[in-house]
Amino acid sequence: MSWLMKGNSKKRKDNYLGETDSDLVGASVMISYSRKDKAFVKNIFDALSVDERHIWVDWEDIPPSNDWLDEIHKGIEQSDCFLFVLSPDSIKSEVCNWEVDHAVKNGKRIIPVVCRDVDYREVRKELASLNWIFFRPDGDDFEAAMKLLLKALDVDLRHARYHTKLLVRAIDWERHDFEKSLLLHGQDLKRARHWLSASALGKEPKPTTLHLSFITASDSLATSMRKRKLIAVFFAFIVAIGIIWPSWGVFFFSLVFSHFFVYFSSN
Repeated sequence: MSWLMKGNSKKRKDNYLGETDSDLVGASVMISYSRKDKAFVKNIFDALSVDERHIWVDWEDIPPSNDWLDEIHKGIEQSDCFLFVLSPDSIKSEVCNWEVDHAVKNGKRIIPVVCRDVDYREVRKELASLNWIFFRPDGDDFEAAMKLLLKALDVDLRHARYHTKLLVRAIDWERHDFEKSLLLHGQDLKRARHWLSASALGKEPKPTTLHLSFITASDSLATSMRKRKLIAVFFAFIVAIGIIWPSWGVFFFSLVFSHFFVYFSSN
């Protein structure tokens, strides 16, 4: 497989929201480009590698296959940002457009960088509507452009990192036929709710439909589990009363009351 992922050799933490700012490396990034712009991408790759961030790049031009496409998708899904290298060749590339489609579907932060001039009218709207960073060799300052790129990659880093974490877990949940055991619970669910609130207040990237479904299903399961625990405690209490005061009147009252409790708890 032609993928190269460069990054810190330390194991990545799952608890992104539990990390301190000093624990966070730069945002991970997947680079989409035309092979004709390979030399430029190597320069970008080297400049980004200084921060030991995770970088996904496909260096070889191999024919598309199912395994290859799966790797492309994983690279996009597991990266915090999607860097698209704009050039006359990349905007017409079928593979590059597949990659943009998947990045858009998964709500990734997309950052277009220009290495060669393109006709704005020929650029798809998902890229045309964004702020471009210019790295053209005929006049653009590479160092200044890199500063803009790093700023764009790492803005709201904690929020973007958690977007990725939740997305990966939600995709796993979806691929396993929405298995309940894969849903969020406890502190993970609490963090997901806080992240969703931050998204509603304007932080980017925004949650996808899959994010929302995953968190909603997790909330529903958590609510259901709380009700079941409450019902179990209540029935234990009823049994205790029946043992202490074994009269038919008390038993009948307890039985009727327990039915009302179950009914109202389930609605």
